[in-house]
Amino acid sequence: MNFIGNRYELLNIEGHIELNKIYQARDAYNNDKVLIKIIEYNQNICENFISNLIDESTMLKDINSPYILNLIDVGVHCTELTTLYYMVSEYSEGITLESIIRGNYLHLEAIVNIATQVVKALESVNKHNMYHGDLNPTNILLDEWYNVKVCNFGLTKANNGVNPRACGQIKYLSPHQLCVNYTDLESDLFALGIMLFESIFKKLPFEECETEEEMLKKIDKGVNWRELKAINGNEALINIIKKLLDRRKKYRNTQEIIIDLSLVMYEKAYIEDEVEEYEELIDIHSSMGIISTINIYKKNRLIVAFAIIGLMLTMIINML
Repeated sequence: MNFIGNRYELLNIEGHIELNKIYQARDAYNNDKVLIKIIEYNQNICENFISNLIDESTMLKDINSPYILNLIDVGVHCTELTTLYYMVSEYSEGITLESIIRGNYLHLEAIVNIATQVVKALESVNKHNMYHGDLNPTNILLDEWYNVKVCNFGLTKANNGVNPRACGQIKYLSPHQLCVNYTDLESDLFALGIMLFESIFKKLPFEECETEEEMLKKIDKGVNWRELKAINGNEALINIIKKLLDRRKKYRNTQEIIIDLSLVMYEKAYIEDEVEEYEELIDIHSSMGIISTINIYKKNRLIVAFAIIGLMLTMIINML
């Protein structure tokens, strides 16, 4: 039996406790199920971290976003070897985005749906001068319908704006977090770009580095897009990722991203409608005995027009 803070019993633990991982737990005080995440003290964590985090959790409850998992308790758990901080959230079904990226193929609709909900979560807190600051796939929960709950909001702001670098993780940090420990909405959008890149290409755009200096060099070098082949996704979504990761041409606000994401799905729906219309046209002509089989992939109305003209010419020639 593993208890944290003499109150929370970890339920889905195998062996030793893994830090920076979301666990299901039982609150021994009221027998409710909760979610709990544990990080270890390090030199990046400030002295008033817990008291600040309590204030941030109160603000999150007031915002009451459907895309954010509220904190209900925070505390310190001391062992003989180290000091642990735990963040307890309301219970929600689902698994982390990290697990989905590693184990599954994500289709375009799922990626756009997830990204849109994450952006809406960021938008709701940004109106209150808040940010996440530690956005990464371990902090995003998804249920079977891809409904998003973002966890651990307020953790970085409670640490005086400095990302705590739990377990030494730096691969989702923005350049200005790495350089001067400055965190803002732009930091979250940069992390979103990395997660979207990872969802499509199944690897990190700047790889993993042991030091912050190495990571900055990788970011400065940029991404060689010509060497990449998307497993899924289209050019419009990839262009969004490029802009999220670009250090010069940036999104000015979350609304711009939501609009671009909606256009991705609009474009996909438009193409599918055109393909369906074209296939219906082919079926009609085939049933009339004019043509037997045609295997053409349709992308726009112009090509459809040329195809119809071709069919009409064939009919005229057959009549001569």
